[in-house]
Amino acid sequence: MTSFFFSLLIATLVGTIMWALQNSIKSITQNVFSQAWHYYTGLIPVFFLLGGTEIVGRLSTLIRSVVPDSRTIADSGSMAEPYVRIAPIEPTAASALIISKRWFDSLLRLDHLNEIVLGAVIVWAIGTAVFLAIHIKMYRAFKRSILQESRVCDPIRQCPVKVVVSHNATTPMVIGLWKPMIVLPDTPMGEKELAMILSHELVHIKRGDVLVKLLVFMANAVHWFNPAAYMLNRQMNTLCELSCDEKVVQEMDMENRRFYGETLLSMLEYGVKRRNVVFVSSLCNSKKSMKRRLVNLMNAKKINKSVMMLSLAATISMVGIGGFVASAAESAMPDRAAATKIPTGKEPQGRNVYVQLEDGTVFYYDKDGNKSEVPEMRKSLSPPEYTTEELVDHIKQWVKDESPVAQEHVDKLPQKYVDEINEAYGLQLKRTVSLTVEELVELTKKGIENNAVPQAYVDALPQQELDAINKTYGWELRKSK
Repeated sequence: MTSFFFSLLIATLVGTIMWALQNSIKSITQNVFSQAWHYYTGLIPVFFLLGGTEIVGRLSTLIRSVVPDSRTIADSGSMAEPYVRIAPIEPTAASALIISKRWFDSLLRLDHLNEIVLGAVIVWAIGTAVFLAIHIKMYRAFKRSILQESRVCDPIRQCPVKVVVSHNATTPMVIGLWKPMIVLPDTPMGEKELAMILSHELVHIKRGDVLVKLLVFMANAVHWFNPAAYMLNRQMNTLCELSCDEKVVQEMDMENRRFYGETLLSMLEYGVKRRNVVFVSSLCNSKKSMKRRLVNLMNAKKINKSVMMLSLAATISMVGIGGFVASAAESAMPDRAAATKIPTGKEPQGRNVYVQLEDGTVFYYDKDGNKSEVPEMRKSLSPPEYTTEELVDHIKQWVKDESPVAQEHVDKLPQKYVDEINEAYGLQLKRTVSLTVEELVELTKKGIENNAVPQAYVDALPQQELDAINKTYGWELRKSK
């Protein structure tokens, strides 16, 4: 339940970030790319809202397991892990990841977390059910009203789908998901006007716009608590009509485009109802969006190859950014963050989780929930003895391979060699002697969580702190001297 709750929060966070990113660059992309590009890239936030974040997280985990990647975040001045990390990423992204992880950690430390999560999930489920019930009821009532006083439009034989005329229809529209039909208002139309209206509605059917509306609707239903989901829904409805207009008038001259615009205005005069209904794609929207549509159809141009390549590159970039944000957010979850740490080469033995009581006592439990023995790997790990030249060569090779640098090797080097390596490779390697007792205690505890405590930390710890750690965690850390 907790995992589902956090996954939902991450999905809404990533989807909102991608939606906000798209809107932040819209003033630039509107002048370069087509409305169709904006329409289909608008599905990127929808993808992450509907489980894409979870898919990307699992995919990145699978890729890391198949193709191990030792690159990790570089240490920034003070040691935060038992090993030095040497492959820096963008500071803003790293900061966001740290903030997200701290936020999730703070949630996990809440009292009565399970009860809070259960209550939140129940509220979410009720909200989703109410949202779905209201809109499905609206759709059924709307469809019943449209078809109640309708008749098949017999003269239109060449149309590949069913066309009906309804007295209650206020604008041309496509209705239905599995068997879409075109609904026309019961108003006089000229032959040319009718041809343009049918062209518009057939584009909706050919592109599957009703299915797209369903996906956006489902994202809105799942994330009913997120205001961005409602704004995304409205934007996608507008972009759907803009891109459809763009497709219809693409081969038209200016005279026919003006006539098409006049047709939109004439249909708008008949429409007085709001028609934001799922499974429905209508010709005319509000007057506010109509002005934008008229301007767009007069300025619609054919896409040249350079713009097409640029739009493709922009799409790939946006998908990549979304994947990065999703992967970072997924790894910020406590149960996912552990999977991204540098492997020690040995797996934990005899436990899956441990519980620490208020008095500091730690109990270990296996995967079945049974109390288990303390892991065998509770003794310090000591590296073999190397000469200074060998230590330098090993560190340089690790840096070249973008692998973690063992702290023991850094501690055994004279300071001048450490300074030379830092200057040559732009690193911030630090010897254990420069760490405070508090830092050593924290690093040792993290090493216990990873089942690998560098001997350098053990040797540098005061005996009192070392005894306290052994007593608390049931380990047998001993100084080498």
